[in-house]
Amino acid sequence: MKLSVKNSALMSGGLWIFSAAAPALQPSQTPDITIRIAGSTIQDNNFKKVLDDLCKPGTLDTYKDADAAGKGTYYKAFFCQIDSSKVPGLNLKDPKLLLLKRNRSGAITGVYPLLEPEKTINFMGINNSPGGEAQCISAGSQSWTCRTDRPGDVFKALPDMGVSDIDPQIFRDVNFNAKIDDTSFNQPTPAAVAATLTVKNAGAVLQNTPVSKNLRDALQEAQVAQGKLDAQCLTDASLRETEDCMPSLSKGFLTSLFAGRIGKWSDVKVEFTASGSSSASSKPLTDFNSGSFSTPLVHICRRNKGASTQAAINAYFLNTPCAATGSVPVEISNPVAGPVVVPPPQVTMEEHCLADFNDGSNNGTFNPNAAKAWAVGMLTTERNGNLALGYRYIKIDGAAPTVEEVAAGHYQYFSEAAYVWRRNAPAPTGDALTLIQKIATDATTPSMFGQLNAAIAQPWGKGSFIAVAAQGYSVTHPFDPNNPVTGYTHAPTGSLDNCTYPQVAEGQTPNL
Repeated sequence: MKLSVKNSALMSGGLWIFSAAAPALQPSQTPDITIRIAGSTIQDNNFKKVLDDLCKPGTLDTYKDADAAGKGTYYKAFFCQIDSSKVPGLNLKDPKLLLLKRNRSGAITGVYPLLEPEKTINFMGINNSPGGEAQCISAGSQSWTCRTDRPGDVFKALPDMGVSDIDPQIFRDVNFNAKIDDTSFNQPTPAAVAATLTVKNAGAVLQNTPVSKNLRDALQEAQVAQGKLDAQCLTDASLRETEDCMPSLSKGFLTSLFAGRIGKWSDVKVEFTASGSSSASSKPLTDFNSGSFSTPLVHICRRNKGASTQAAINAYFLNTPCAATGSVPVEISNPVAGPVVVPPPQVTMEEHCLADFNDGSNNGTFNPNAAKAWAVGMLTTERNGNLALGYRYIKIDGAAPTVEEVAAGHYQYFSEAAYVWRRNAPAPTGDALTLIQKIATDATTPSMFGQLNAAIAQPWGKGSFIAVAAQGYSVTHPFDPNNPVTGYTHAPTGSLDNCTYPQVAEGQTPNL
C-alpha cells in the first residue's frame, strides 16, 4: 500500500513521526521522521553535505521540483536512512528521515510561520498520485524530479525549522512581505523574535553585487584605462576571469545605485590619464564596451521583499531598517530616466535577470523587449562557477569576495546566517529536535565550510562560507582556508544583529 506523506502522518509534538522501518527509499516508502525546513536556498548545500555523512551509505535520495521557473530551486527533499550511531540521543534505531525543504519566496518562509504557527505554508510532497500516476520520476541515480502543479502535490504545513542568510529580526519595515502563498502574516518585531525563536548563528555567507557580463567588460576596460587593472586583463583570456582582473566598485557607488540615485550609465564619468598624455581626461562609462547595450539606463535586478539577499543589501549599503536615517531601496522602475528595476522572486530567476540583460534574451521573463542593458544584481557567491551565464562577480572597495579577504577584514559584505526553531509548542521535540540540533551544528562548522568552499569552484578564489568567532570558534594564524574562521562578526557581544557593522569579537586576534 502506498502511503501519502501528506495524509498518513501521525502528529507528535508538531512533527510527523512514523513507525515504519523498511529500508527501501523509493518515494512510496513511509519515513519514520519528517522534518520540514523553510528559507534560504544556499543552505541546501550544507544540508546535503551533512546528510552525506549521517545517512547510511547508498540510502540518500534527493528530490527537486519540476517547475519551469524554479528550475529545481522552489522545493527540495532528502530521503535517507540515518545511521543512529552518528546521532547521539536518538530513540529510534536507524530511522528513515524525510527532510522537506521549501525555498520559494525566500527566507521569510522560515520566519513568519514560526512566529504565527496557526498559519501554514506549502511544502512539496514526494508521493502524490491523484490519478494513479507518480508525482516524482527518476532523474538519474537516486535523484528525482517532482510535479507541483496538481492538487495534492503541495500541502500546507508548519515549518519545523527556518534558515536565512541573515538574522530573522531584520525581516521588518522595508523587508516585510505580508504574503506567503495565499496567507497573510503580521510584521514581526525584534522582541517577538527573541521571545519565540531559538536563533543559532550559522556562520557567515559571502554576499556580492554581481553585474551583467557586458557591464563587467566595460568596467574592466575603464579600469585598465585608469591603470587600476593590467592591460593583459583585456588581451589574455586566461586572466580575464581571475581575481587580479576583477573590476571593483565602491560601497558608496553601489549604495547610490541601490538607492536609485543613478539613472543612466552615461552619467557615470571615468577619469583617467591617457597613455602619452600628462593631463587628465574624462569620458562617460558608456564609451567603454560601447556596442554591448541598446539602452544606457541603469538596470537593477533586485530581489523580492523577504529574500535574504535583498535584506542584506538594505542593511549593508542602505542602513535600513537599521536606523531611522537609513535610505529606502529603489523599488519603482523608471523606464524613461532610469533606473529600470525588476524583482526576481527566486535565485535562479535573479541569475537569468542578469544574464538576459547581457544576452538580449528573456529566459527569466523580466526582459520582455529583449533589451541589452548593463545590470547590477545581488547574489551569494556560490553560483555560476562555470561561467555559463552572462554575469560576473566583482570586487567591492578593491577587495574580492573570498574567505581570505573576509578574514583579513578587507571584504566586509557578508551576512551571518541563522537557523531558527520555536521555543514552545508547537515546537520540535524528541528525535526530530535531536536531528535538527545535530544538522544545525554539523552544517555550520569551519571544516564543513572548508569542504563546501573547496567544492565550489570559482576562477577568482574561494568564497561562499566562513565561520565566525561568535559561533564559539577561535581564529587561527595563519589563516586556514580548510577550516576558515574570521574574528569579524555582526555579533561582537553575542547577540546576532546584521545591522551591526562587522567588528572583531572580544578575545579574538584579527588578521591584516
